[in-house]
Amino acid sequence: MSEPSRGLGKDLCGRVHALTGAECYLPDTHYPRPHQALSGDSWHDGLCTRCAGSGLHADTLCPSCNGTAFEPLTLPETYQPG
Repeated sequence: MSEPSRGLGKDLCGRVHALTGAECYLPDTHYPRPHQALSGDSWHDGLCTRCAGSGLHADTLCPSCNGTAFEPLTLPETYQPG
């Protein structure tokens, strides 16, 4: 059985929050809007500064991103996307 093809705008983001494990259910085209979980939680994230996106630090699971390669960001209240 063949796997369905992925396509921009058709697939869900699926990004996982590094601390809570919540998964983003928005379409993969939602950027730069924040990620959104079914629970109502939302977050911004960026490439993990400790493991540089590898998910590993000192040959173990990265403690900052829990292996997701992305860490949550705290944006200033004055942040304006775009």
